[in-house]
Amino acid sequence: MFQDFRVAYLRKHVKVKEVQRFSFLRQMVAYFLAEAARKTPHAAMVAQYDVTPLVEYGQEKEGEIARNATGMAEKDLFRRAIHKNFSAFFLKAIAHSLHHTPCMNGFIDYAPILNGGTLYRAEDINLSFTAHTKYGVVRPVLRNPHLKPLEQVASEMRDLVRRARRTDPEQLYFEAARIYAWEGIRQLDLKAFGALWITLRGMLWQRPVPEPGYEKIPEEQKLKVDDILGSTCTVANIGMMISGNQTVTVIIPPEVMMFGIGDLKLAPWVVDGAVVPRYTITVTGSMDHRAFDAGEAFPFGKHIKRYFDNPNLIFEWNEGDPI
Repeated sequence: MFQDFRVAYLRKHVKVKEVQRFSFLRQMVAYFLAEAARKTPHAAMVAQYDVTPLVEYGQEKEGEIARNATGMAEKDLFRRAIHKNFSAFFLKAIAHSLHHTPCMNGFIDYAPILNGGTLYRAEDINLSFTAHTKYGVVRPVLRNPHLKPLEQVASEMRDLVRRARRTDPEQLYFEAARIYAWEGIRQLDLKAFGALWITLRGMLWQRPVPEPGYEKIPEEQKLKVDDILGSTCTVANIGMMISGNQTVTVIIPPEVMMFGIGDLKLAPWVVDGAVVPRYTITVTGSMDHRAFDAGEAFPFGKHIKRYFDNPNLIFEWNEGDPI
């Protein structure tokens, strides 16, 4: 009784292998992304870039570091990894490009009756990125990578990923939901009723049980709630986990933009009328069409291509240099 009639029919006529209740984290993800898919007018872009200059630059610098390194010092190994694994480069390049296209970095308050809608263009560029753990994806936030040298960006990313994999995501996101719930109550936000109910239900009847093993990890080695809140844009690097082009992403409200990065691979490319092998990646973007029109976002593609064609602008950037 009180079940979706299609589900009820399938339960009667299909043999079920296993029944798995949604975890608290899965409930919140399902709620917010379903809301985003229903209410946010998504517009998607898919662009493929030739990143051969980036790969060649990385190979050249990695070789220089290897020739000049003394033994297997951790610092040298870390610097070599930065020039071989481009995750930090992509995040910083996106942040630099967002600096030049501020309409894409911020959050929206769409209240057509109260104020007609407001776009907050953020000065901070706080990029949340996907970190895969054995219990699901966690989104730690890297704050203002466009104002930090690449080695610092890579070091902070590594620290956040390590702490994400030592953190019980159920406990972490339950605490984040509790903070949002009380903010919803203070704001008398009726739109938050569904999320409030899920949180209250979890607090009263379905409080998540800590996963075994996490209690032995010191708290300073885990993510804090502040490490996952306050993002102004999200980047999903699916190319680090699977082969193929990046799928179109669902925006995480109230952000107005989400990027996806596909895998870096060798592919046929036309150069001066001839088909040649080049290293390529696919970058996708989902924009909230309420916040801005696509024309305002066009400069982003120009800027990120500039960084792909001239990777030294990111690798050799120091505080005080132009962005």
